[in-house]
Amino acid sequence: MKIRAVSTVVLFLLAVPPALADEPAVDTVEVASGTFVRGCVGHMGAYAELRDKLQPGHDLYLPQLSPSAAKPFLQGREGEAYARFDAGVTLVLIKGEDQCVVFMQKGSADSLYKQLDKDLRAALGRSFTVQAAGREVKGPLVARFIDMTPTGDYRAELLKRHGAEPVGLRAILTTSETANPNLRAIITIGTRQP
Repeated sequence: MKIRAVSTVVLFLLAVPPALADEPAVDTVEVASGTFVRGCVGHMGAYAELRDKLQPGHDLYLPQLSPSAAKPFLQGREGEAYARFDAGVTLVLIKGEDQCVVFMQKGSADSLYKQLDKDLRAALGRSFTVQAAGREVKGPLVARFIDMTPTGDYRAELLKRHGAEPVGLRAILTTSETANPNLRAIITIGTRQP
């Protein structure tokens, strides 16, 4: 009887995956920032290409949410949502607006802002000047801006190609500690208004 009980326990222990404490913790802030920079910023204006790279077997693969699970992120708009479940990060592509948005459900908003600034500088520093551009408070929502302005040879190439001063980009990090307890931050990107 003891041998049977011991063998059952051994089989059970072999079947159970290692404790979560043994696995490296996922840094939600790094995942959210990296997803935004590699996905939304890296494919701005080419979201059909990003959509392809989010599919299984591709380098930016994220599982796609079902239409019902994507509804809260789309808020009535047409598009799709892809999630990194272990980090609480969701990338949303909104078709009609040709927009890419990243939602972070847990983690520090201040840490995300610092990581986002660092990642944008690392990714775009050769072609853009990346700088903090202020903040705006509307009730419980705080929006922080990071501007990206074409510079150097890239600026000269755009000026030559389009005949006008190139428009810069703006990343917007919107956060709230109280508006929604299941959502810490929303990150978007668009052209900067002159």
